[in-house]
Amino acid sequence: MNGSPVRIMLRIAICDDDLRFLDHFAQMIAKSFADAGLQVAVFTFSDGKSLIQKIEKENQFFDIIFLDVEMPVVHGFQVAQRLRELHTTSLLIFTTYIENRSREGYLYGAYRYVFKNHLEAEISEVVMSIMKRLDQSAKSLDEITFKCRSFGVLDSLTTKLADIVYLKSEKTRRVTLQTVTSEYELLVKPLSEYAQMLDVRSFALVMRSYLLNFNHVQGIQDGLFMLTGGLSVPMGIKREARKASMEKYAKFLEGRI
Repeated sequence: MNGSPVRIMLRIAICDDDLRFLDHFAQMIAKSFADAGLQVAVFTFSDGKSLIQKIEKENQFFDIIFLDVEMPVVHGFQVAQRLRELHTTSLLIFTTYIENRSREGYLYGAYRYVFKNHLEAEISEVVMSIMKRLDQSAKSLDEITFKCRSFGVLDSLTTKLADIVYLKSEKTRRVTLQTVTSEYELLVKPLSEYAQMLDVRSFALVMRSYLLNFNHVQGIQDGLFMLTGGLSVPMGIKREARKASMEKYAKFLEGRI
């Protein structure tokens, strides 16, 4: 076989009730990723119910989901809400003609938007953005070692940065490390010291009690960051604290575009 080897295969779902746009967009996505050296398998859905069924009933996984906002019967945000409830780790990208609704989508864990009226100009940029995210995810596999206590005995714990959901400082002078699989008791130190060990682009101090990995935020609901695995972290008790948390999250979202 001639040519350069393909580095990775991505599974991409595109959901849109406009069949002409659906077919055109699927071709554009496949070509843009191929031009960037990434092989993709594109699956198209003309309504949200069929997409949810494919994931929920047939246990299908998609690395990336392009989801139309304005769909009849089941709205795009309703589909996104269900995806969050299923704790999917897919990269969610909304497609829409309505630019003033973009902020709302981030409450459902959206990675970003693609505006249909600027499709030709945006398609290569969004593909490059996704590739940057994939590259950052690969780098986040780096490991970090903490000192922890296990049954009263001091020990070392090595975990992947990507697996850290948050660190929590409690009034009992206890620091808890929450990963995607387990909880550990770390040595008591200020969270600011632990923050110096972590990626400042992804981790931020929330409510002075949590050092949160924003990569695990799947949405926002009732003043809570909804996280991987059904976990949650409060954005703040007072309005000012919630606003500050939202500004930190918005800065994180801007930094990955």
